[in-house]
Amino acid sequence: MLPILLSALQDASAPAAAPAPKWTGSVTIGASFSDGNTERMTASTVADAEYRREKDRTKLGFLWNYAEEQSTITERKTQGRAQYDYFFSKQLYGLAQASAENDFRAALNLRTTLGVGAGYQFSDTEEWKLSAEAGLSYFDEDFKTNSDDQSYVAARLAYKWDYKPSAKWTLAQLGEIFPSLEDVEDVYARLDTKARVELGGAMYAQGQWIYTWDNTPASGKERVDNLLILGLGWSF
Repeated sequence: MLPILLSALQDASAPAAAPAPKWTGSVTIGASFSDGNTERMTASTVADAEYRREKDRTKLGFLWNYAEEQSTITERKTQGRAQYDYFFSKQLYGLAQASAENDFRAALNLRTTLGVGAGYQFSDTEEWKLSAEAGLSYFDEDFKTNSDDQSYVAARLAYKWDYKPSAKWTLAQLGEIFPSLEDVEDVYARLDTKARVELGGAMYAQGQWIYTWDNTPASGKERVDNLLILGLGWSF
């Protein structure tokens, strides 16, 4: 009897095993359709995923946005992002980052970035997540007109915060800027802001505003682009 009681006490005092690492993230879908006097169709998909372990973190992101009016494409934007972080301490980490993007409206065939750097996780709680990053990137833009193409080495400065003021609401923002180290005129910046409200279970509604600024755009194009996406999503 005594050995059984001792064994039960040891099992009760043993720390619970840490949960196994797993992918977490979300997928948001938006769409609209009109026919008659106005023939217009829009569709969008936004997906984010993260795999976190004690010493490292992998983050993936995808965006696709499409619009067609009177059977003519008016907008088509696709973007993919990946980042790997290795933590030297609970707050300091090194990173490798890559992204690829095309944008019909900006006459952009492909914009790619490849970079390395370091980051600092100031806060990582349920309510607040805040980090800042700095590093170097290879930046390349392939436009429809060859004379507009550019490639250079750039610095990369970025920050990201997530704020959960209540059980239902989440606010988040990612900002990054790529100033060229070869020509002060070549600067690209991006600001991605999200507001999400939980609808129950794994379902939510989300509004997303993406602001981009390219100081040297394709010929005849504007420096600033704004994209607003409204949709429903599911988290996992």
